[in-house]
Amino acid sequence: MQSTVKGVVVDKNGEPLIGVNIVVKGTTNGTVTDFDGNFSIECNPNDVLHVSYIGYKMQEVTVGNQTSLKITMLEDAEVLEEVIVIGYGTTTRKSAVGAVDQVRSEMIASKPTANVSQALQGASPSLNIQQRNMNPNDDGSLNINIRGISTMNNNSPLIVIDGLVSESGSLNKLNPSDIESVSVLKDAGTAAIYGSRSSNGVVLVTTKKGKKNQRPTVRLNSQIGMQDPTVLFRPVAGYQNATLKNLALTNVGSSPQFTPEQIRDLYDHQSEEEWNYDQILRTALQQSYNMSVSGGSENTTYLFSGGFYDQESNFVGDGYGITRYNLRSNITTEYGRFKLTSILAYTRNNSKATTAGNAIINSSRIPSYYYYRMQADNGKYLINDALTDQNPLGELREGGYEQKDNDYVNVNLNLDVKLFDGLKLRGVFGADIYADHRFIRRKQVPLYSSADAENPTVYVNAKRETEDFNEKAYLLNYQLLLDYNKTFGDHTITGLFGATNESYTRRQNQLKYRYTDPILGTPTTGSEVVISDDDTYNSVGSTRETSINSLLGRVGYSYADKYYSEFSFRYDGSSIFPKENRWGFFPSLSLGWRISEEGFMEQYKEKVGDLKIRGTYGVLGNQSIDPYQYLTVYKSSSNSYGFNNSSVAGAAFTYGNQELQWETTNTFNIGFDASFLNNALTATFDYFHKKTKDILIKPEIPTVFGTELSQSNAGEMKNQGWEISLNYRLRTGEFNHNFGLNVGDSKNEVTGFMGEEQIKTADNISKIIREGLPFMAYYGYKMEGYFQSMEEIETSALPTGISASDLRPGDVRYVDMNKDGVIDSKDRTVLGNAFPRYTYGFNYNVEYKGFDLSIFLQGVGKRDMMIRGELVEPFHENYSYAIYKHQLDFWTPTNPDSKWPRLTAAGATSTQNNYQRSTELYKFDGQYLRVKNIQFGYTIPSSLTKKLGLQNVHAYVNAQNLFTFSKNSFIDPESSEFNGNMDGSANSARNYPSLKYFGFGLDIEF
Repeated sequence: MQSTVKGVVVDKNGEPLIGVNIVVKGTTNGTVTDFDGNFSIECNPNDVLHVSYIGYKMQEVTVGNQTSLKITMLEDAEVLEEVIVIGYGTTTRKSAVGAVDQVRSEMIASKPTANVSQALQGASPSLNIQQRNMNPNDDGSLNINIRGISTMNNNSPLIVIDGLVSESGSLNKLNPSDIESVSVLKDAGTAAIYGSRSSNGVVLVTTKKGKKNQRPTVRLNSQIGMQDPTVLFRPVAGYQNATLKNLALTNVGSSPQFTPEQIRDLYDHQSEEEWNYDQILRTALQQSYNMSVSGGSENTTYLFSGGFYDQESNFVGDGYGITRYNLRSNITTEYGRFKLTSILAYTRNNSKATTAGNAIINSSRIPSYYYYRMQADNGKYLINDALTDQNPLGELREGGYEQKDNDYVNVNLNLDVKLFDGLKLRGVFGADIYADHRFIRRKQVPLYSSADAENPTVYVNAKRETEDFNEKAYLLNYQLLLDYNKTFGDHTITGLFGATNESYTRRQNQLKYRYTDPILGTPTTGSEVVISDDDTYNSVGSTRETSINSLLGRVGYSYADKYYSEFSFRYDGSSIFPKENRWGFFPSLSLGWRISEEGFMEQYKEKVGDLKIRGTYGVLGNQSIDPYQYLTVYKSSSNSYGFNNSSVAGAAFTYGNQELQWETTNTFNIGFDASFLNNALTATFDYFHKKTKDILIKPEIPTVFGTELSQSNAGEMKNQGWEISLNYRLRTGEFNHNFGLNVGDSKNEVTGFMGEEQIKTADNISKIIREGLPFMAYYGYKMEGYFQSMEEIETSALPTGISASDLRPGDVRYVDMNKDGVIDSKDRTVLGNAFPRYTYGFNYNVEYKGFDLSIFLQGVGKRDMMIRGELVEPFHENYSYAIYKHQLDFWTPTNPDSKWPRLTAAGATSTQNNYQRSTELYKFDGQYLRVKNIQFGYTIPSSLTKKLGLQNVHAYVNAQNLFTFSKNSFIDPESSEFNGNMDGSANSARNYPSLKYFGFGLDIEF
């Protein structure tokens, strides 16, 4: 029988709490406390009241015979007590004194992504992940940086999986569903324990394991969806293309290419037009299925998991795409003083890609004329007057394939021995074993001039080449560690000391044939072995062996959870360097002050929350260069010289550098961690400054020297920036909200460079390395709009070799930077910086009565990108025959404020002036905001699922890359010529199309 129950809700100090939610469990009957913490609710004696308030632990109170209740809420310290995995150990959020972010499994596994790197995009401030290409078969499409660019050498972070250093490629061999957490170590305080390889940060992955005293739990999850390709640029109609081609020709005094009758014919056949690019693409299936069994007893825990992932390619053809199979076991057993952990994992990656590397280029540069068909009705593949020796459709369907298979085995064995209270000895053996195989077969495809032609005009892949590549590698890891942790009253002392060895061996070989059997692809009469250093080689010349021995240590002290100090070091000896410079010492010091624990901050702690100030300083290292550079290396090459009218082999050599030594980075970091509103709102801020010296770069020498030099310690850089992370939990009625925002920025500057300057130009895009500038800044000529009259042309500075009579209104006008009356190399200046700045991610989750909605946004606030080629220049260099819709805003006398210069034809002086140099015309704003993921789900009530023997059933629909907001609608804003080391040539933005995913998922637990 219902009665009225009244009560009051207070905190531990007896202060009333306003707005506390009180709901009769299992019903919608609820109320909230008033200004004085009082409440009143109608309920039965056997009802249970669910009491919740942001920043406090949830309570359940049985009503019974009580008519008046006093409920005391306890602060939820879960945020402060969160366990964070760091190098060779763990810490808690409240005691962490270094810059470390932890990404939980919920942020990773629920996204329909191909690998872990993609899932981490936007998840942590200053963890810059740039997906330059969405092609599933492109292994090098992701850039990963932590806190920007700090070296002219390798900027990739170190990857550590379950305590073992791994190759960078191992990260994406993991099944995202197997990951418990990912820690991102950013400063010297957290990363110095990894010494010589930590200057670019550390990504530390911890995989899932079972729990003690837990019954066997089976979890099944699946996702299936479709990826729809979106081509961001579109051609104009055929008759428009022909008309504008004529205009480009007549603008430079040439005769038109198309007659009025031909243009009329194109106009009349618009309904028959189909762009070649559209014909080579399709919507593709993506699916993943995972199962795990976990549990444990008093002394043993276990987890077994298996996963399957399949992503089809969006190219037409036979079975292009990737598949991945994962198996994993994690078993821990304790017996007395001993604890044995065994982790075994196996991954199989299969990839089948097309050999038509120019399919996108050759299909998109052709206008949509109705008679430019790629395949006749009788099945013959056709050529035309624009594409005379290629057919993208024919090569995709019948031109062969590139097939890869990779086997990866990971073994991780740990034995912990508790010597006495607080001290344990740990021995670790780890092995990463890789076997890679790649087979390429290029099949001959006949192309015909017309559907009626009896004989082919030309063949695609006429040489019928095959390549067979094999690689085996293994990385062995040995660790012996002493770990100490002891608390004496208010004093806590921690210590770690150990020795490690990592040894890596890799062997490769490759065999390449041409003119193989057209049916079988095997060597036959007339086949040739392709002899060159890059085509055919054996494992003798392609073996790499390296080893690194290390001593490491860490000592920490804290007093009353108020004052923290920590010193860590690593002493590394690497085979990459000569004996004289082989060893390097990498220390760090960290200090923290939890100021909210001071007596004078008592009111602040009670009314506001927690506050900690921390700082670190240390020296980190980088040894990511090719081995053996301290030795003078000799190499034999075929066809090096002509002797007695015959080509003969010869020997080349590279001078060794006996003075080669460690690249070091001095790193300073200061930050604070704070919580507000009883831990409902948390904030983290960091400022960092990195100074790198002795950067390892290859010297440039005159070609008359006859050979090249090994890398030397000849560069210096500085890199600084900041980052902030905010998280807020809010409950409104029965809605639970979670907000997360992270923003980070970094900027670098070259402070020392041999020769002080280096300019690299590729395809009319120039980059510069110069002291005082960002590394690999864009470099070229600034524009002053377009000439509007002949008078302007005659009175303006013009490029050398071009006279006023060569140009016309609508051509590009350049800024005479040095005011000497001529445009030449002295007028070049910095145009921009390609590295992403102000990177951010925003995550919102809300739950209501079993329903859940999550939205994840990711973007870049500032970035310059340079794009050249046919997406900028219509009818580009007679290589492209098309003009696209985004290029229609070109200069005319009636459109003087246009985006693009006037239309001109290839070979004209005006075209040379407008497009044949590195200029601002190629510069675009690369900032963007992307709706990365939206997911809406529902958890079936347990009252229903338990009748079926199930613990939990959650179903959802989701979408990936749904919207992208940028200032340039015709290019993917993540497109870039640069890899993670800011190395690359030029970008034409002819990317694999952007992919939108729409799918469904189901999670079941029993």
